[in-house]
Amino acid sequence: MLQIKKIVGSLPYGNSKPIKIVATDNKTYILKFRKDHLNGRDRSNTSEYIAYKLIKHFKLKIAPQKLKLIEIDDLAITLAENSNISKESLAYMKESKGINIAIEFLDNARKSTKDEIDNLTFMKAVKTIDNIMMNDDRDIDNTNILRDQTKKNQYYAIDWGLSMDRAELYSDVKTGDINNRYMYFQNVDVVNRPDYLFKEIKGFISVDNKDIEGIIREIVESIPTEWETQYCAETIIELLSSRVQNKIK
Repeated sequence: MLQIKKIVGSLPYGNSKPIKIVATDNKTYILKFRKDHLNGRDRSNTSEYIAYKLIKHFKLKIAPQKLKLIEIDDLAITLAENSNISKESLAYMKESKGINIAIEFLDNARKSTKDEIDNLTFMKAVKTIDNIMMNDDRDIDNTNILRDQTKKNQYYAIDWGLSMDRAELYSDVKTGDINNRYMYFQNVDVVNRPDYLFKEIKGFISVDNKDIEGIIREIVESIPTEWETQYCAETIIELLSSRVQNKIK
């Protein structure tokens, strides 16, 4: 389990107000908090965790950065109180004690515009994982795509925090309304929405769905036991397994 060694500062983007830190392995990460702008806790982190694990399993070459678990403890909060981070970041950090996620920071990368992205295989791969995860948080104004400034035509996808249809799945399970919208979550194609970045790209990347329910179960059951989103683990497993098998064609 990583610990926070140094806090570099807040980032200029992201509703979840992530911060840049150096961990005890001496690597630089983006720290994303258990508590953010969404109701409840651990929703963004759960979605990010599952997305990165599925990207690795399906060998989608769109997000080379590693995701690690990292602890926010009293010492980390003291570091934060004496650092130059925003009030919003500090508030979220204080409400996020325990296990959070850290995503490897990419040097020499900047936000990309839609017009710059010309790698069809990359676009189809991003669209594939976005549809599995029900993530439409990718549009012209906020592509959530980085461009490597040292390599030609090299792009990296980021940010699956608003997956599960902008976290509505978590809310519906918690409020007991999931039965009313279960078929909707099974069938919705969020990548066909008007503002989705790659809406005009046809088709998906072929993924291996062999034993997919067992694989997704292993991923979901490996999320920290203290995360609030454990309450909907079975629903996530069932729906994502169904979406891999039936929506990615």
